[in-house]
Amino acid sequence: MSSEPLEPNQDVIIPRSRDRLGRPVYKAQLTRTDNQSEKVALVRQTAPLPVIFIPGIMGTNLRNKADKSKIWRPPNGLWPMDDLFASIGALWTWYWRDAKARQRLLKAERVEVDDQGTIDVGQSGLSEEAARLRGWGKVMRSAYNPVMGLMERRLENIVSRRELQAWWNDEALSPPADQGEEQGKVGPIDEEELLKASRYQFDVWCAGYNWLQSNRQSALDVRDYIENTVLPFYQKEHGLDPEQVSRMKVILVTHSMGGLVARALTQLHGYERVLGVVHGVQPATGSSTIYHHMRCGYEGIAQVVLGRNAGEVTAVVANSAGALELAPSAEYREGRPWLFLCDAQGQVLKDIDGKPRAYPQNQDPYEEIYKSSTWYGLVPEQNAQYLDMSDKKESLRVGPRDNFEDLIDSIAKFHGELSAAGYHSETYAHYGADDSRHSWRDLIWKGDPTPLETPGATLNDDENGTYNSWFRRGLPTIVQGPLEAGNPLDASGSGGDETVPTDSGQAPALAGVKASFRHGSKGKGQANTKRGYEHQESYNDARAQWAALYGVIKITQLADWHPNDKGGT
Repeated sequence: MSSEPLEPNQDVIIPRSRDRLGRPVYKAQLTRTDNQSEKVALVRQTAPLPVIFIPGIMGTNLRNKADKSKIWRPPNGLWPMDDLFASIGALWTWYWRDAKARQRLLKAERVEVDDQGTIDVGQSGLSEEAARLRGWGKVMRSAYNPVMGLMERRLENIVSRRELQAWWNDEALSPPADQGEEQGKVGPIDEEELLKASRYQFDVWCAGYNWLQSNRQSALDVRDYIENTVLPFYQKEHGLDPEQVSRMKVILVTHSMGGLVARALTQLHGYERVLGVVHGVQPATGSSTIYHHMRCGYEGIAQVVLGRNAGEVTAVVANSAGALELAPSAEYREGRPWLFLCDAQGQVLKDIDGKPRAYPQNQDPYEEIYKSSTWYGLVPEQNAQYLDMSDKKESLRVGPRDNFEDLIDSIAKFHGELSAAGYHSETYAHYGADDSRHSWRDLIWKGDPTPLETPGATLNDDENGTYNSWFRRGLPTIVQGPLEAGNPLDASGSGGDETVPTDSGQAPALAGVKASFRHGSKGKGQANTKRGYEHQESYNDARAQWAALYGVIKITQLADWHPNDKGGT
């Protein structure tokens, strides 16, 4: 802003701000009677376009339904000091929780969304009250509030007096290919598109959800949130005409598993009040990382909270439809194997029929891996003890493994229906594809399995990915890929973002969505000269932010409820 003094009769633009509920307001200051400057308020006709952010698994705060006690509050980092103490507190609390305690606490039917988490409004221009009203306190603050604040600020300041503002006049206009777009079907944002978008009032909301339950049910919960909270707000608090509200739609911006929720909402439930969808780092066909976690536990400091071994992870994940829906589907890697049993030299073993012991052998991971109780199954027999650790078993008529297999059947059904339903017609996606971000693309058991397959053998599983014995060395252990004898033609899907392998991240592009941005060493364009981002922190990367805003602007061109739009009132 210029520091030059105003001319005596120069117009003064009254800045637009937000009140405590996030509604636009204009506040003018009184001046001396001899100051004849015109005070100009650049008032827009009201036409809200809510942007609904849907987080990934474990990204929503959860509390106990009965007593409202905090159950899940993911640590936000080590700074400021409050976050440091909160992180230490979370580590200390979860350190003492064994598999049984975790299972008791993290049951889908016992928890609900907790909207009382800490909030970072950043430079959004919103008050904390307004941000909380819009659901910002439901999610992991450090991973999601910054990008929500950035979107709120930038979408609020696209054009002033028909001139593009700062970021929009520079970075936003760059060719999509420079930002890693890989399909070549879309062009740059142009000024006319930005002028149209600037007529709308973008309000960023957040739809947290119970990530332990099925994504199919979470989609219904998001629908109810839009219908019963978001849209009624504009009639009640903005005074919009009911007819205009009835024509409004929303844009969904998702992170990770939130993409499955959004797809279930639009494609399985047929919800029509979604104008378009932006997917970020979606495990579109699943992620083999979940197998690693259920057999080895998590790695690094995160393991204290998320689970240090197979028992602590299996006790929760094996009872969570939402988590299991992240497992590789039959379409993952186009049905090719991803679990390999290898000898000590890294060569794939063969079964008694001479077929490579590479699973799934017949494009059915549900029967071949997830239901299998063999030593390499998702829940081998020795880990069945973690399926139901309650003092009073859930059912006296069927066993825990029967319940688990029924759950796997429901997962297979969900995967099949989601694959057949495809994507919303206005879908934009971005994902990490970096070879330096190991994402457990190939799950390899390396070692001699003969002792484990001897009838009556006692299996000593350390629950961190290794079988051992006092009398035998060289038993199978899980090792990092890639497969030594892998197919070089299959290398396009290598790498990822440390959680979602490139194979799964690129699936929307292969399905023909409007645009797909590949970020990292496997991507092209000027923006990909640096390393790809890590999964959880992806929206704190400028490339993911650019791709999300690009998608929002492109989708907005379909909006038609502004009074000046064709068909508007």
